[in-house]
Amino acid sequence: MIDGLLLLARLFGGLGLLQTLGWTALACFCPPSAFFSRTERHALSLGLGALVLTLWMLILGLLQIPFQLWTVVAPPSAAALLALLRQKYRSNRQPQSGFINAENQAAKTDHPLFWLFFALLAVLFLYATLRAVLYPIWAWDALATWGFKAKAFYLERGLDFRRLSAHNYYPNLVPLLLTYLYLCLGQVNDHLVKLVFPLFGAALLTLVYRFLVRMELNRTRSLAVTAFFALNGVTFVVHLYIAYADLTLSYFTLGAAGLVYLWLTGRAPGGVMPLAATCFAGMTWCKFEGLPLAVTIVLAALLTLVWLRHPDLLSRILPLAWPLAGILLGYLPWRLFMDLHHIETGSDHILGFYSPKFFQAIPLVLMTLFHSKFFGLLWPAGLINAVWGGRAIFSSSRLFLVLFIGGNLLAILLGYAMAPTSAEEFPLYVKGTVDRLLLHLTPVVALLIGEALKDLPEGEKGKQGRLP
Repeated sequence: MIDGLLLLARLFGGLGLLQTLGWTALACFCPPSAFFSRTERHALSLGLGALVLTLWMLILGLLQIPFQLWTVVAPPSAAALLALLRQKYRSNRQPQSGFINAENQAAKTDHPLFWLFFALLAVLFLYATLRAVLYPIWAWDALATWGFKAKAFYLERGLDFRRLSAHNYYPNLVPLLLTYLYLCLGQVNDHLVKLVFPLFGAALLTLVYRFLVRMELNRTRSLAVTAFFALNGVTFVVHLYIAYADLTLSYFTLGAAGLVYLWLTGRAPGGVMPLAATCFAGMTWCKFEGLPLAVTIVLAALLTLVWLRHPDLLSRILPLAWPLAGILLGYLPWRLFMDLHHIETGSDHILGFYSPKFFQAIPLVLMTLFHSKFFGLLWPAGLINAVWGGRAIFSSSRLFLVLFIGGNLLAILLGYAMAPTSAEEFPLYVKGTVDRLLLHLTPVVALLIGEALKDLPEGEKGKQGRLP
């Protein structure tokens, strides 16, 4: 029993360090004038901490320094301490620092439905947490790719690919994150390290909720949309405990797209684009599909600005250089490692464009979108809300959400048209992957649903939960 408690203490210590590193990254990337609530900071800190630590482990791999707990932890911790001391010095000189001291003071809702939605989410995460820690890593991609890499990196104490032949060109945020937790535990323990996935799920839902509140939806409706997203279908729930990289990619995609959308609408904290850049880096470093997803966010934002004909168009476009810098931050270090170690990008994603596959994929994708098993009523609700918006979408920043979602649905179909499978295997290939590809987009669909709910009337109690 004592050994088990010590393992839990070491695990929570490792997770706490991730939060601390992420909190420090927030302080570095955001100016003092950026007003974030505590819940937003905690939700963003987990992902940023994972990004900072795993990129540092990649640097250790480039320098051929073995993975030891102190080599992984000590330098980032020292840098974080110096950054916090610097931030404290700045806050002493500027006591009104919004980032460190400000808390969103919106009135708390007393609507009973708020607590009902909260209770439903609490039950969901109790189940997901128990399901994660009571079972070892068992899902195929977790066994064959993400978890397998993590074990290899831990046992070899470095980025050793000599015994890896399949998918060794995949980005490694998730495997290195699991390797770090193995180092914290001092052993390979597939049960405990999976706790990080419910935490990422909770952080993702927190961002959905907080972004909706910033979009001026009252708290009860914001939590209702969040619960609607989480509880419709099984796809999101399953990814809370199967140790795939798709949940973390969905988290970073929501962070990037959500922050860019708030920036487009003028509801984001000041200087938010550098923070958005870190989410773009996380997307690119998290999964192979992260790079095209990140590019589509930038393109959707650019097209929205051009379409709406902003009077100061150039000054509005220039901040989009931050997301591009984030993409390079997540892509170039791993690309350098691949070139130095002669790791070739595989051809298991792209073969050649074959138009019959494009048309064959359409009904399969539509079936997943509208089948209650996968996403419940979420995608139908998103479609209804997009149609409900009508022409108003083309005269508002909501166009960004529609372009991002629609553009990626088209990209999924084009990707399947280039899938390296035979005609007989193709339906199975689509059915085995499409729910994960759609999961990356579904948090943004929740934001679109939230925008539509703003057009509906609300009672006095609902108005109490609105941001001032």
